[in-house]
Amino acid sequence: MGYTKETYQEAARILRERREKAERTAEVHRAEVKVKCPQLIVIEQEMASTGLRAIKTVGAGKSAKETIEKLAKYNLELQAQRKQLLLDNGYPENYLRPNYACPICEDKGIDKDGNPCVCYQKLLKETAYALLAKQTPLRLCGFDDFSLSQYPNTPDANGNIPREEMEGILAFCKGYAKNFTPNSGSLFLYGKTGLGKTHLSLAIAAEVIKRGYGVVYGSAQNLLSKLEKERFGKAQDEDTESLLLDCDLLILDDLGTEFATGFTAAEIYNIVNTRDLQKKPTIINTNLNFREFTAKYSDRVTSRILGSYTVLHFLGNDMRIQLRED
Repeated sequence: MGYTKETYQEAARILRERREKAERTAEVHRAEVKVKCPQLIVIEQEMASTGLRAIKTVGAGKSAKETIEKLAKYNLELQAQRKQLLLDNGYPENYLRPNYACPICEDKGIDKDGNPCVCYQKLLKETAYALLAKQTPLRLCGFDDFSLSQYPNTPDANGNIPREEMEGILAFCKGYAKNFTPNSGSLFLYGKTGLGKTHLSLAIAAEVIKRGYGVVYGSAQNLLSKLEKERFGKAQDEDTESLLLDCDLLILDDLGTEFATGFTAAEIYNIVNTRDLQKKPTIINTNLNFREFTAKYSDRVTSRILGSYTVLHFLGNDMRIQLRED
């Protein structure tokens, strides 16, 4: 997966802050111990001295096996003394060492073999999602604040009772989020504006993120505009397309509001088709009805979506208008 320059910079900043915090804390501990138990500092200085003597012995080119073995044994004895003194004075045995968030790379991002550490790879992924969706109001939308009372409890022109239909959709979305895996099915949410499609999509996203999965959310218009800038050289250091294709869950909000061009049509098909072939779940929201949707998009797009996605039809009146009137 490709990452933006901003992603690498932000991940590096986070690693640096983690490392500096751990080392500052270790220095505070050392100053504390120096006052309470100065013998510990003497032992640490002696340990450093044995290490220096070992290096000099090897550098001198002498037959140093016996000397090195003696210094190693002495160093182990000093370590045991340090451990016991710490315990005797009420400190954990690692009190003087920096408590790095990642013991493998010590918050440097590179493991002992010179490869990107697993913690760094995880951080890059988390940072990329966070930066791409930083304008998303995830905190404002949850299942608990989705009110069914705003939906009519009387039959509409087709004989459907919106509140009952939406109660079923709410229960379905809760179950989808609770049982989500990277192999879950895709959802197609459609209905008039203001019926809660974005709200429930964000509620799903919030729960899925809490469970540790990577979610990319964005309006179709914004994401496609970003892809176009990258494709035609205005943001060459970014790779949003990889994020859209590789994330655990992709949410395309307001599909149908984007400006229709050959580029957007090709990108929408690429995203839908690639994720469908890879069995990666996608949630698509649109204010278009079936007739409008099939008229706007090609058969190969609509057949993919309407043929393999679970379709949820949102009914009722625009909740935003009702809330303003109440």
